[in-house]
Amino acid sequence: MRRTQVLGRFGRLVHCRTGKIKTVKDCELLKYGGYLSRNLPERCMFTSSQKLFHTSSKQQDLRRFLEEIGTDPKEGRYWLRQFQQHESAPDQPFAVVQVDSEIMDDKLMLEKLASCLAFLHRNGMPVIIVHGLDRHCDHQNRDHRQRKAKLIEDNIELVDLLEKHGGKARPFMSSGHVLSAMELDSPGALLGQIDKVDVKPLQWCLRSGHIPVLTAVGESPSGQILCVDANHAAIRIAQVLQPMKVMFLNTTGGLVDIHGNVLGNVNVADDLECLLQQPWHTETTRNQVISIAKLLNTLPEYSTAVITSADSLIPELFTHNGSGTMFLRPEKIHKHHSLDTVDIDRLQDLLIKSFDKPLNSEYFSTLEHRLHTLYVTESYSAAAVITREDDVHDIPYLDKFTVGRKSQGLGTSDDLWKKIKEDFISLFWRSRGTNRINPWYFIRCDGSCINGSWTVFWYGVSDHVLTHKLVQRATQLPPSFDPIAPHDEAKSKRVLSSNGYHKFL
Repeated sequence: MRRTQVLGRFGRLVHCRTGKIKTVKDCELLKYGGYLSRNLPERCMFTSSQKLFHTSSKQQDLRRFLEEIGTDPKEGRYWLRQFQQHESAPDQPFAVVQVDSEIMDDKLMLEKLASCLAFLHRNGMPVIIVHGLDRHCDHQNRDHRQRKAKLIEDNIELVDLLEKHGGKARPFMSSGHVLSAMELDSPGALLGQIDKVDVKPLQWCLRSGHIPVLTAVGESPSGQILCVDANHAAIRIAQVLQPMKVMFLNTTGGLVDIHGNVLGNVNVADDLECLLQQPWHTETTRNQVISIAKLLNTLPEYSTAVITSADSLIPELFTHNGSGTMFLRPEKIHKHHSLDTVDIDRLQDLLIKSFDKPLNSEYFSTLEHRLHTLYVTESYSAAAVITREDDVHDIPYLDKFTVGRKSQGLGTSDDLWKKIKEDFISLFWRSRGTNRINPWYFIRCDGSCINGSWTVFWYGVSDHVLTHKLVQRATQLPPSFDPIAPHDEAKSKRVLSSNGYHKFL
């Protein structure tokens, strides 16, 4: 049985035993890094310990995943690994997903959404799905019996599609045992406001390896079935189960301003007040934004909420190129001018974990005399160290800039950089030429120079004589780590650390 090299999972080249297969085209499955058994010609057996994809439907999901995240799969691989490594209980969802009623009427979009949600479920990112009816349209045009029939029909269809794409799902057609509601003053409409949430049935469903699919239906104390708002249902469930992501899916995408531009990120601490004053808001979007802001205040700091199109679920999660609006609640960033006010143990732990190497034993003792400003988030998940260096005309030096794994993708690096720019009109720093985050630095610098294995960056400096001194000084500074951190090693040595996207210096 001969061996050949084919395109492996996530774009890597791997060796496969192809037997009588003459070309890769003859065996579509081989493109994803498995080997084909002569006795089992229709099954692809993966050597990867994860064994993520082993059926044709899963291969289609993977193919779509690679297509949607773009030509470079590195970013998608990174976020997939980050989400899979996120520590959570077996009965805690990765995401609570609210599906707009209009998606249910778009068969192509619903099919694609089910495929993506099944992909997440199979890869260790369990979800809870909530769907309902449009409160302002369906409740006026249908009586209670018709609304209930529509919800059941939608629920069955979504569960069937999830099962079709390899995601084990369980319908919660009448969610009264999960959602308790009080009847609103709407004669004949039988509408309710959620009063209590019992998540035990949902947790049981997650522990059994199934996707819970809930209709937005509650039950009154008298046993009356009431239609409730799906957005509110998703929010109340998320408040109890504390997911990493809360996603509000529609057919159009994120919030759009008066010029037609999508709002990419909303910092609820800094942007909310201004956002709510915008004239382009409708009552519905304004109420949704307020609800999301309140929700984030009850979730862990790493949790985010997103309003986006069901078409862009995968890019929204696994790239920075989504079409939705992400709501963030960034941590407070504290500023120190002395190590006396810093928790050295926590800072040291952050640096060691970020760089995967022990710090030089004299790092903090030498830093104490050189420290200008130290920025650190409240939970010590990100930090930047600014020092004073000799012979550089008082230009501060960025000695360390790192963002821990849990804070990545939350805008923490940009918030940290914004603080630095506010306080320092000029700065210089260095980075190994092999550092994969150098493109991030190039965007934020005014100039750079490659000197041996180092690339030296600066901003706020235009004098050529001074920049030459900065380059000389930066390259002469002793290393902070012993031995050199993995990201600084030669390109020929492959690094499999999950910290590959940290902002290293």
